Amino acid sequence: MTEDPRVQRAGALIAEAGERGLTLALLGGAAVATLCSSARGAGAYARTLGDIDFASTGKAKPAVDRFLLESGLEPDDEFNRINGYIRLRYFDADSSHVDVFLDELRLCHLIQWRKTLVAGAPTLPIHLLLLTKLQVVELEAKDVSDLSALLADRWIDILGDSERLLDAVRDDWGLWRTSRGTLEALTRVPDPVVADRARHLLGLWLVPRFTPRAKARSIIGDRVRWYELPEEV
Repeated sequence: MTEDPRVQRAGALIAEAGERGLTLALLGGAAVATLCSSARGAGAYARTLGDIDFASTGKAKPAVDRFLLESGLEPDDEFNRINGYIRLRYFDADSSHVDVFLDELRLCHLIQWRKTLVAGAPTLPIHLLLLTKLQVVELEAKDVSDLSALLADRWIDILGDSERLLDAVRDDWGLWRTSRGTLEALTRVPDPVVADRARHLLGLWLVPRFTPRAKARSIIGDRVRWYELPEEV
């Protein structure tokens, strides 16, 4: 399998952004492919990207917009007019989307990075990148593939960031609950290494030190829906 042209495009854009010192980092499948050899080329978890997703901040928005326009992208003016305070969208030459999420990703749950995103970093920090996938309620094959690649290739990094992972869910029972379910699903994948590492993380998840707010929400449990669906946000 040859390298996905969108992975190559993402790599070229993020390399140039890094040289300029922009606060622009990859997330989603492009970030996973950047970090994991198993998600590139002929790797076990390589997949075709539908689009390219970036993380940035509201403060960096003008510089990022300028950079992407100079890189040949066409803005989706109507989308940006409505959503530009939190998300920007562009069209690449092959008509695929390039999305830039500002300060946060709000899908099934809220993942924030305004205070943790470092200028020049090629991807989100590993614990946040992992959480963007763990927070998916209705897992698709691409999500399982990306999570498997991260657990297979970046396990040492994930272990090193385990406290930050747990800190991110201690105050958010809903995020903890969804990510627990995702880890449970990963314990059943065919790859024994990935399944074993998911079990290890699940063991950490099952003994959280919840904040009072999260502890109060845990009392309600599954009786009230704890997540949003992307089409509703």
